[in-house]
Amino acid sequence: MIELRGKNVVLRTMERAHCRILWENYEPVEPIPTEPVRPGLSIEGADKWFEEIQEKQEKTQIYLGIFDGESNIVGDIQLADVDWRNRTASLGAGIARKTERGKGYCTDAAVVMLRYGFEHLDLYKVSAATISNNAGAIRVLEKLGFVQEGTEREAVFWSNRRWDRLMFGILRTEFKARQV
Repeated sequence: MIELRGKNVVLRTMERAHCRILWENYEPVEPIPTEPVRPGLSIEGADKWFEEIQEKQEKTQIYLGIFDGESNIVGDIQLADVDWRNRTASLGAGIARKTERGKGYCTDAAVVMLRYGFEHLDLYKVSAATISNNAGAIRVLEKLGFVQEGTEREAVFWSNRRWDRLMFGILRTEFKARQV
């Protein structure tokens, strides 16, 4: 079981119940009319998500829950698409409830996860992608020292509109230089 501590968060392995809590609490940023209508998120869906996490854990991803100072799960974070040969991975994170966003949980969790990836997994580079209207994610990535490496123009159809996908990356040396 992995447990990593940040300033305001603890990252640790999620249990089935944690996946169910996040699944039930997830609040989209805005309605997504381009997705099929979903009348509700089922417990079975949360259980399937948990099984998918377990199947890939420590093989091609490190997937952890983000817990606040009172041990409540508020989100999840992962190093996914881990390429052990090339020492690369991609970073993803999310906070389930709107009321918990903007409190610094993602930034703190990302610092902890990047430190783990670079120092313990010996990663060389971590990438991240977000769509151009996600100001919060862009702000976090830039604060962490990620550099925008490219743009996939109009690659995402979301909320009845086309958006650019922005590609970011950070090298181990860049991350370490910022952490001094």
